[in-house]
Amino acid sequence: MQHYVQESYSDVTVTISSMEEESKRTPSWPLYLIGAIFLMGGLALAAWNIELPYLAFSSGPVSDAADAITAEDVETFPPNGELLMLTVVSQDVNLFEALIAGLDPTIDLVPKEAYQPPDETDEEYRQRVLTQMSDSEQRAITVALGYLGYDMVPIDVRITDFVDDAPSSDVLEIGDSVNSFDGVEIVSGTDLTDAVEGHHPGDLVEVGITREGADQTVEVELAERPDDPGQAMIGITVSELTKPPFPVSIDAGAVGGPSAGMMHTLAIVDTLTPGELTQGHVIAGTGTIAYDGTVGNIGGIRQKIVGAEAAGAEYVLVPEGNYDEALTAERKAIKIVPVHTLQDALDFLETLGAV
Repeated sequence: MQHYVQESYSDVTVTISSMEEESKRTPSWPLYLIGAIFLMGGLALAAWNIELPYLAFSSGPVSDAADAITAEDVETFPPNGELLMLTVVSQDVNLFEALIAGLDPTIDLVPKEAYQPPDETDEEYRQRVLTQMSDSEQRAITVALGYLGYDMVPIDVRITDFVDDAPSSDVLEIGDSVNSFDGVEIVSGTDLTDAVEGHHPGDLVEVGITREGADQTVEVELAERPDDPGQAMIGITVSELTKPPFPVSIDAGAVGGPSAGMMHTLAIVDTLTPGELTQGHVIAGTGTIAYDGTVGNIGGIRQKIVGAEAAGAEYVLVPEGNYDEALTAERKAIKIVPVHTLQDALDFLETLGAV
């Protein structure tokens, strides 16, 4: 009996010992799970905070370009149709946002450096695109009034951009007004072009400017034209400000960049002429405008097509150079019309029947 109890005690002891060892081993898997969760959370947090060198382009607000036009001391004819100005919203993206954007066919990821150089601050970029819009508005007024036969008087030449690596960017700034070049008075873009002739790359010249209301003179080293070796250039892009025979202004709000140029030009023509340029249709469009009436390429064309159709436009006018890319945009029924000049846009609008 005593032997039986001893064996029983031994068996119980072995059993309890095995249970203790098993209990020590079993709880380890939750620790691994918790560790994995923390690891995944850490990786997710890191991915959220890593900003990629890309911008996500999506369609932005749409507005009637004619609503931005104000003309005084002249008869105006507010249009009933719509000439929609298109915009794009761009934003920095992290890894998660880039993955989401990649799944949305209406959003494009584009290299950030294509729009904002690495050494340009956000504030400098903002000022640059606002200056581009101001220049675009001036061009639109000049081109529209010139098309309508009004005489424009040149009054100012303003710097809007620089050629890459041009020495002039070290002493000149976007927004400077050019008053003189090597002693020659400058009142038009042609004056400036003529004044540069006869100089050579590397020449140091004195350029009179107005910056923030103050006149000053700076010394500028001329660069070599990349398209014409041996010929000199200042290395700047300028806007020729002109004075119209009556007050005309464009108020596009906080929108920046030059891509509304064509639509503002059409809106001015429509506002200052009787009848309906759009024939009552809803027309959207985008493209820069040059002083000779040429319509230039813009960015974000696919997103602008999406925005145009969402706003109810029947047709969208696009720069000829953007046409092929525009055809790849997500759309259903909107018709895409390529134009190379302002006259092309006007000719197309004349083909529309009245609504």
